[in-house]
Amino acid sequence: MSSCFFVVFLLLPTVRCEPNDPNATPETVALYTRLKEMAVNPDTIMFGQSSSTWFGATGGHAPYDITTNTSNRGWAFTVDQALENYPDELSDVKGVTGQYPAIFDLGMWQLTPNRSIVLSYLLKKAHSRGIITTLCQHLDNPVTGGSPWVDKDPGNVTHTVRRLLPGGDTNWKYRDNLDKIAELVLNLRDDEGKLIPVLFRPLHELNGDWFWWGYGNRANNTLEDLKSFYKYIVTYLRDVKNVHNILYVISPDKFQNKDDYLQFYPGDEYVDIMGTDFYYKSSNDTTSDFHRSLTDLVEMAESKNKIPTLSECGMANNGISTDLNFWNDKILDIVKASMTTRRIAYILTWANHCTDNACELWTPYKGHPAEQDFRNNFFNDPVTIFAGGMN
Repeated sequence: MSSCFFVVFLLLPTVRCEPNDPNATPETVALYTRLKEMAVNPDTIMFGQSSSTWFGATGGHAPYDITTNTSNRGWAFTVDQALENYPDELSDVKGVTGQYPAIFDLGMWQLTPNRSIVLSYLLKKAHSRGIITTLCQHLDNPVTGGSPWVDKDPGNVTHTVRRLLPGGDTNWKYRDNLDKIAELVLNLRDDEGKLIPVLFRPLHELNGDWFWWGYGNRANNTLEDLKSFYKYIVTYLRDVKNVHNILYVISPDKFQNKDDYLQFYPGDEYVDIMGTDFYYKSSNDTTSDFHRSLTDLVEMAESKNKIPTLSECGMANNGISTDLNFWNDKILDIVKASMTTRRIAYILTWANHCTDNACELWTPYKGHPAEQDFRNNFFNDPVTIFAGGMN
């Protein structure tokens, strides 16, 4: 009997330690088992950030792509650095804590050749350090060619998802995108030639109205459209392209109750990890709402033998610059408030990134006013796990 099976057996009699893909690689099964163990352990929660070694807000120098504004030296890792095997030394989180995050989220966007090169390079570097990687995608609308955000697309987005499903007039366009994803993931190999397991959260925030794959906007996607789309993505990659090193995450945005969440749920056979995105955007977003969401999430996930996680979170509008102890007061303290909400595998936030005019910040950087609070109260809490705590 595996350690995962034994640990969770006490809480969940039906638990098994296998992902939904019966042909998952041994390394993917091992990652699933580890995530399951982390989730059920109320004293370990991994911390992650999107693009932690890809973009940042301070410390930029050549040969990084540097963005200089009034207070920082923002940076981006470039394709030339990847091609020249340049070390990905910069990370805002590491600058504050001395450690990388335990989880990296990497955006595929349009999967151009250059983006694929950088993404693959940084992912393999992260894996060599024991860091877990997740993939998401802000894909331009394949039907119109417009933005992922519906309000930025002047084209006719009506029934976008239905038109991309098998039988739809533009299914071939989305199938081409899935072929690119399959090619990318099937070429993620470690130094021993083994496929690197990754998490993939397709259609993230699908219950929101801002993306073309969302709900309640002028795309007029139905619940059945969205569930069928998620199923199609999984079955095409898993069963047609024979990609067996992916764990699948569903990650709706804020939800009202369990029924609200589950109306977007595609089915147990298509999901390994159940997450939610929760950003504090206004005074309407309260810690009590956050705690209720986490409680519902963990209870739903455990009832379905899935891994619960906080797939994205943070404070919008650079709120950490004024609410200096945000990560402790409004995230970690709320997660730790009950034995139920403690049972999540990881917490992930978005990427620090800069333009010539400003930086969008989700974590402090070295020299930021919240640096000390983040390090002393969040990083140093015995519950949070960063890369230094990973094998």
